[in-house]
Order: sequence, then C-alpha cells, then structure tokens
Amino acid sequence: MNEVIIKSADTAAQLVLSNIEDDYFTAAYKSHDVFFFKRVWGYTDCNLLVDLFAYMAKEWKGWDGEINWASIEQELSITCTSDKKGHIAVKLMFSQYEGAEPWEAQVVLNLESGVMEKASKDIKAFFHR
Repeated sequence: MNEVIIKSADTAAQLVLSNIEDDYFTAAYKSHDVFFFKRVWGYTDCNLLVDLFAYMAKEWKGWDGEINWASIEQELSITCTSDKKGHIAVKLMFSQYEGAEPWEAQVVLNLESGVMEKASKDIKAFFHR
C-alpha cells in the first residue's frame, strides 16, 4: 500500500500517510482551508501507531479518556477521544522544533467509528509492507 487516506466525517478534510522509505514517512493534513505536511521519523514507533488504530477499531463503541501516539521526535502527535455514539475526534499536531523558525500546526479530524476497521487495516498494511 503506497498511501493511507483517512477522511473526515464532516468535511473534505483528510489525513494522508504516504512516501514510506526506511524509517520515514510523510504525514499530511489536507482541507479546503489549509494544507500542511511533515516528514516523520517513525523508527520503531510506527508499530504503536498501528496499535492505536487497531484499538480504536476494536473499541468502536467508544472509550474513556484520551489515547495517543507521538513520533519519537514529536514531528507528529495524535490524540484521540470518543463518545458512546461512535464519534471520534482525532487531534493532529504537526511540529518542527529544529531550525531558525520552529512551527506547530494543530487540527481536529472528526471520524465515525464505522471507518476505523478499514483505517486500521490500511495503516497496518502501510507500515508492515
């Protein structure tokens, strides 16, 4: 699988994971209003990202509190919450702390639990090629 696209339940926004090469991949957020991307050093942390989406697919009726994942260098962090109605809020934080002009961008992608099984399988296939 060359890329994973996870679409918002409410808008045309999407999270796209692509360009996996060795320990790196590209994560992008695309919407009508904003587009940004970051090359992410996944190292061994990608297995935990696969686990995060597998957990959300398994717990499709919702869970208590936040669940999260972050890349080792914090270029990308994901924090997820849910309600008991099948709504999932995925907070995405893209960051660059190195260099002369550090930056951060944060958005929330709203998902429905019905897409999590496919998203989980796609993310597993993407990282376990």
